Amino acid sequence: MNAKQKLKQLGTKRRVVAESASWLALVAATSLGIPHAETVRAEIKLPPEALESGGRYRLIVQSYDTLGRKSLIPSGRPRASTQRTVTSADLVDGVRIDLIELGDEEASERRVIAWVEPGEADLEFDARRAKPMPGSFFGVAPGNESRESVEIVLDRRVRAI
Repeated sequence: MNAKQKLKQLGTKRRVVAESASWLALVAATSLGIPHAETVRAEIKLPPEALESGGRYRLIVQSYDTLGRKSLIPSGRPRASTQRTVTSADLVDGVRIDLIELGDEEASERRVIAWVEPGEADLEFDARRAKPMPGSFFGVAPGNESRESVEIVLDRRVRAI
């Protein structure tokens, strides 16, 4: 093996190591004392016929250790959450969001839930305490998807109580 090939191989090894240890995991472990940090990528879509108006919407995405039943919206605290202001066109095309999960250990079973409601993202940046309003479209990622990436289709409606 010549010197050029050795340098290329070394560069590849460094990239793999760098990609496996995120800066967030390092900050969480060293500064915050949180032993586990993980990124979950979610793509959220909405059927084109679902929303009549072309206004702005608040998209909330949360992940939980487990939800119990697939259609049930949990009452516990999410492992990760975020919100974003989107349009109906954004949702039809698909919105990609990275969730940052922080916790004591890796989730043995993860469920990611998302919903959309009229309005814009509010001052509670992470939407950790948000719960869907009646009439909101929501979806839950299937449990058999990969651990790093999930796809959610907002194809259900929250019923009025």
